[in-house]
Amino acid sequence: MSKKLPKVITVANVLNQSVSLIDLKSIDTALYQAFGNVQKRGVWFIYGGSGSGKSSLALAIARALCLSADLKGIINELEEELDDLDFINRIKLYKMQDVKFFSAGYDYEQLNEYLDRRNSPEVVIINSASYFFKKVEQYLEFTRKYKRKKILIITGHAKGNNPYSELEVKIKYDANKKIFCYGYLANCQGRTIGPNGGNYVIWQEGYEKVRGTEIKEETKK
Repeated sequence: MSKKLPKVITVANVLNQSVSLIDLKSIDTALYQAFGNVQKRGVWFIYGGSGSGKSSLALAIARALCLSADLKGIINELEEELDDLDFINRIKLYKMQDVKFFSAGYDYEQLNEYLDRRNSPEVVIINSASYFFKKVEQYLEFTRKYKRKKILIITGHAKGNNPYSELEVKIKYDANKKIFCYGYLANCQGRTIGPNGGNYVIWQEGYEKVRGTEIKEETKK
């Protein structure tokens, strides 16, 4: 016997749905200009090369989301040790002590167990996809379980302008927000972007330095 089909809904049902948005504009105008006011759930994928600013961007977004909606956050850090100086300095730089924020280095099963607890964090950073998910099916299982009740911010690597691995390509196409980082500039490629076209400067000094170097190199040619 076939399974019972889910109920279809009318256009009126679709339009009358209540959508919970987080008011980024009230906390961080620059983030709002790039990403708009965002839904209180879903998958964000931030990818880029080494040193592009993606880890910093993930913290900036998480802090703003936690402040805007009084949410709890956690970073599941697998690329760095939690006692590494770079990680500590990044946490200080983005003043994560100002929000309800935690750090862990859980594997897949451990993070599932933690997030299944009552009152677990609603904003979850996974740094990074290739260190956490063993295969695409595991990513799909994880996001099916949590993406309707939490904001999942997953970082990934890039080869040129594209995600590095097959897993990361799949995550990009599946994610609600797709953000490419290059030279401390983030560009949102998702379906919904902010008023300025989806661009956000992660670190102004680094952004200017990278582009200053590029201009000089172009001039030499």
